[in-house]
Amino acid sequence: MKSFHSFGPLALTLAMCLAAAPSTRAQEASAEETVLYQTWFGANSQGMQDKAAEAAQAYLEKFPKGQYAAYLKNWLMGPKLQAFNAALQAKNTDEMIKVGRDILKQDPENLSIHYGIAFNLRRLELAASPANFGHAKEAVEFSNSALKLIEAGKVIEGGKFNKEASTAILYQIQAIVAVDAKNTDEAVALYTKSSAADPGNVGIVAYNLLALASLHKAPYDAAVGVYRAFPEADRQAATSPEVKAALDAVYAKADPLIDAWARFVALTRARNVAAETREQVLGSLKTVYGTRYAGDASGLEPLITKLQAEYAPKS
Repeated sequence: MKSFHSFGPLALTLAMCLAAAPSTRAQEASAEETVLYQTWFGANSQGMQDKAAEAAQAYLEKFPKGQYAAYLKNWLMGPKLQAFNAALQAKNTDEMIKVGRDILKQDPENLSIHYGIAFNLRRLELAASPANFGHAKEAVEFSNSALKLIEAGKVIEGGKFNKEASTAILYQIQAIVAVDAKNTDEAVALYTKSSAADPGNVGIVAYNLLALASLHKAPYDAAVGVYRAFPEADRQAATSPEVKAALDAVYAKADPLIDAWARFVALTRARNVAAETREQVLGSLKTVYGTRYAGDASGLEPLITKLQAEYAPKS
């Protein structure tokens, strides 16, 4: 999955701004503003970056809307973005979050940072093998904040931003965390929202369908276990209310599982992908479908064909 938080173009823009920044405009400012700006200018010119950063912060605290405020904000941001990228390269999620929060103090609506933290927590931890949920809380926090910014119309500058795919990934992140927390109903709703956000994205939708099937499989297996605990003679007769209720529970739990697996088979057929996984899923689907319909699997292929039409590439 391609990440949307590259800062290369931004870093280049900042460098160009530094080269082109005028020093004479300070003469147009008040005496106090001039002193603060010249303090920064002198430290920066001599390569004294710590003192220059202190001077820039002092200027911004005193003159948040001063003549050089926007320029100095950008100047301060450059090293922070570099530190953020360095943390990503080192796969240091603690540092990534720390630096990201620092950047957001200055630029709270920076979607690149909100999304970048959430996406990379998924990539480096939630989807790792074995999965790591040490930053699950932060993954939900930043996916929520990114979703709010996207809904408000924010985009990630400096690259091709895909609103639908980004939204789908963010909901998927929350679903993964909900599964780990055993919030099954919430996870089902979030995986469904993820697929709905970008229904044409094969990778995202296929992942979500298999995840949904896994969530539905456990209650189905449990219902089958309850039903099979009855003596075979009672199951064959199927006359007692208890046996009927147990069988109805098997059918009820089978339906969402059948839907998820059938949709996965239909999607991967329509897009001609994941053939090996598709055949494995189809084998399991046939077994559950046969149980659901008393051994009659004649309706399975028509169901898959119907769903396949939904997933066919739009011309």
